[in-house]
Amino acid sequence: MSSALRTGTYVLVGLIALFELAVFWLMLHPNVSPDFRAYYIDKTTTCLNQPVAGTYTLGATIDFTSAGGAIAKPIRVCGWEGPVGDGNHAVGTSSRLRFVYTEPAVPAVLKLSMQAVKKDGQPTQRVELVFNGVLIDTVTVSADPPQNFAVAIPPGLAAAANGRVELELRFPDSVRMGDNDPDNRRRSIKLLSAALLPA
Repeated sequence: MSSALRTGTYVLVGLIALFELAVFWLMLHPNVSPDFRAYYIDKTTTCLNQPVAGTYTLGATIDFTSAGGAIAKPIRVCGWEGPVGDGNHAVGTSSRLRFVYTEPAVPAVLKLSMQAVKKDGQPTQRVELVFNGVLIDTVTVSADPPQNFAVAIPPGLAAAANGRVELELRFPDSVRMGDNDPDNRRRSIKLLSAALLPA
């Protein structure tokens, strides 16, 4: 083998090794969004953020049963299945809604109509309500009948919302309906309706 050919071979092998090292480094340190990292890598959430518009008229009640499916669709960020006749079923350990509005008023009350899923030995579900990253209340939902909740939004949080609310519903008591269900298939509540009422 000539000296030039030998040198070329070494250079090629070196370049391949550098490429493989670079790929390995990117596998260990991927440059991804926080939502992608939380869902796929760290697995700290079962709710993968979707780019929904969240278009909403402040004060309107959104129907999450099959009758209001088209209106509810741009509000549902992640963690929902349906709609069906009895509402949108939450799946996973949390679900999110997005409200984007142009009205000058601020939201003062969050209204939700919910019903817990039925599972032997667990007649209720706790739901933590997180408004733009801040826990504002925890409510307990029973299986029958559907319940209506009206939760006051702290004035400072409401004013800071500035026309955009990310509402996360966390389900600390979510259950596996089947023994082999993964975390992103856990069940907790059915959402029938939601509204942000202005001050």
